[in-house]
Amino acid sequence: MENKLANEAKDFKSTLQVNTPDWKKTRNNLKPGEAAIEIVRFRLRDQIYYSDSIYYAAYIVKHDSKWPEVVYLPEFDKRLESAAISQYKNAIRYQLKDNHSYNDFWRPIGEKLEGIKRVFFSPDGIYHLISLPTLQNPETGSYLLDEIDIQNVTSTRYVGSTEKISVKTSTLFGRPSYKIDGRSGEKTTTNQRSFVQNFKGADVADLPGTKEEVVAIEEILKANNISPRSFLGNEASENKFYQLDNPDILHIATHGYWSENEGAVSAGYQVFNALVNSGLLLSGVVDYYQAPEPAFTNDGILTAYEAQNLNLENTDLVVLSACETGLGNVSAGEGVYGLQRAFRAAGAKSSITSLWKVDDEGTRDFMITFYKKLTETKDIRSSFHFTQQEIKKKYQTPYYWGAFVLIGN
Repeated sequence: MENKLANEAKDFKSTLQVNTPDWKKTRNNLKPGEAAIEIVRFRLRDQIYYSDSIYYAAYIVKHDSKWPEVVYLPEFDKRLESAAISQYKNAIRYQLKDNHSYNDFWRPIGEKLEGIKRVFFSPDGIYHLISLPTLQNPETGSYLLDEIDIQNVTSTRYVGSTEKISVKTSTLFGRPSYKIDGRSGEKTTTNQRSFVQNFKGADVADLPGTKEEVVAIEEILKANNISPRSFLGNEASENKFYQLDNPDILHIATHGYWSENEGAVSAGYQVFNALVNSGLLLSGVVDYYQAPEPAFTNDGILTAYEAQNLNLENTDLVVLSACETGLGNVSAGEGVYGLQRAFRAAGAKSSITSLWKVDDEGTRDFMITFYKKLTETKDIRSSFHFTQQEIKKKYQTPYYWGAFVLIGN
């Protein structure tokens, strides 16, 4: 029956048709001083059996390339996905000087980029969990942010397709009332937008900075003739998300969370688990999980599994101003199964997400600077790069200015 429906359904065959991207088309869209880099994670196959070792390669295309240049990264084992990434995360978290990550993840590639000022970078595998601009060159002391303009894309086939956006509508969420029935007494606050405890065992700390952020962004948008709809406090509910109708920009400032899979599970369950174990906390979440009996309502958590069905087909940008919203289950060649992928599946063309726990005040400053520049230039990528450079002047360590990553077409 499925086969019959597939054959008879209008335009079904064209939907399934996969066209191999032409590297020459990518090359022809590049300007002098630009390069496109596609990372590939793979295992070698010897006749029948695949090797246990994990390999990484970078395919580099420049505007004058006669063929793609291939760079094999020097670590022909699992080190990049174990010791190297652990070292990188610790350096970021504890704000330590990092003399290794640049060499591990970038130097072999960077040596092939003489004269290149801008890179369109399509990540794979562990590179989804790295904010490349935060890598510090141990020889010069400069961050990659200052050496080259790196713009993440879902695929290098999208090089040259970026256009300035025309923003007319926006929807903003901030400072949800995680507990709305008044039983918890005085609210606790925190300076981080993360939540890792059991929702039932403790109240979720309030985030005053998210309201300041939304109000400031709302004023910026109004001053530029953009109509914002803001949902704060009790109104920042899960139900409001299901009523969304293609805003040009969707901005969400709240607690985010990501929980790793525990134990050995099947590949299919890993994907599903990643989608339900990453999400955003909204109004009423504490009431729901502390109630004596579950209510027949939404639980106040927008999971990635739920987010992928939102109506965002014509949305230019989704900004997840929360912790660890760029994390999830990394699948070679498929990206990250989590919030980032979910909002893209819902139709959003670009998204800004975070790779680690973010500071409330630093995030507020980052977002306000970004929207001021975006309304001026209408260019998402250049505005994001400008914002990283500006915030770096105030907060010198990458922990503050490098947490967010922009990826899109």
